[in-house]
Amino acid sequence: MVRTNTRDDAPGVMHTPVEGYYDPVRYQREVDLLFRKYPIVAAFSSQLRNAGDFVVHNETGQPILVTRGTDGVLRAFLNVCRHRGAAVEQKPCGANKRAFVCAYHGWSYDLTGRLVGITDAATFGEIDRSKYGLRRLKLAEKYGLVWVVPTALEDNEDTSLDIEGYLGALNADLSGWDMQGWELHSSEPIRPRMNWKLVIDTFLELYHFRYLHPGTVYPLFLDNIATYERMGNHMRWAAAKRSLTELEGQPQESWRIRDHAIVFYSLFPNTVLTYTQDHCGVFSSFPISPDEAVLRFSVLVPPEEKAAKPEKYWKANVDLFANALVEDLGIGETIQKNFRSGANRQQTFGKFEKALGWYHQEVETAVDDVVLKKSGRFGRFGPNIAC
Repeated sequence: MVRTNTRDDAPGVMHTPVEGYYDPVRYQREVDLLFRKYPIVAAFSSQLRNAGDFVVHNETGQPILVTRGTDGVLRAFLNVCRHRGAAVEQKPCGANKRAFVCAYHGWSYDLTGRLVGITDAATFGEIDRSKYGLRRLKLAEKYGLVWVVPTALEDNEDTSLDIEGYLGALNADLSGWDMQGWELHSSEPIRPRMNWKLVIDTFLELYHFRYLHPGTVYPLFLDNIATYERMGNHMRWAAAKRSLTELEGQPQESWRIRDHAIVFYSLFPNTVLTYTQDHCGVFSSFPISPDEAVLRFSVLVPPEEKAAKPEKYWKANVDLFANALVEDLGIGETIQKNFRSGANRQQTFGKFEKALGWYHQEVETAVDDVVLKKSGRFGRFGPNIAC
């Protein structure tokens, strides 16, 4: 590809309708399915290594509390007191927790979610405490990531989550990168005025680098040279750095892909992993409204790499990502405004933008599949999508 300046192209152009980025009915269907029924990356193993460690996650629209018990088991709950609905934990994260105590009336829960304390219990009235534990959520911890399905389970439902089955072909790759021991360097939320899918779109092609990122990331990469692979409803792609051209003539056993490319993974529905030479950027997009999202930008670092390099090195890497995001999200906000102008009825994806077509097809299939089966209609993509 590099020698001939060819690209990993789809057979043809693809499209998705612009109304999918702002229609309130469509938006609510996406929230109700993709952000209630699918596994969502809600935390990292490095945040939850010890008993009493906890993370609060609110970005799906559901109040999620993840904590590790004294038995070593990681559990997820709705962060909602069963008395009158206040949060049982106010802080975003912490350690050495022995119990979660509601700030409203002091009801308390142990690390397994069991109700263990009721203020003035003798005069409160009779209730069955076993039925008032925190509502549990399905959870899986694998490869340094913690997935949660943000819908409360009934008391008799299993909390286990078959994340290996969900990841499918990605397991082999993520096992190789395994971030179980990596440390969270930084994590920050960014709130662009963009539909959550439009945020994901910015990661799925390099076509824009030459024009939008001339002073940030474009100098690092060959112009629009990447290779893409669909892996179930997930994706993998690699973006070639300019240093790749230096490998010619060197023994292949000395080649290491992460030295000369960034390897990306799209974890359906809303997370992108970016593996670089010595760290991983994790980008998760969450819906706030049809026209607004939260992008959670986190950086994970192997402990040996963190120890070997000064903080100014890591700050420079984070700043490079952050500056490119400012450029991406700035243009994205103008696109979001323009969707309603009537200029375009659809977004057009070129042959080398096929990852965008694939991604929107997966969203389309997930959200519309039941409706389409009942109605006998094609999705809005119809048979136009190239696989």
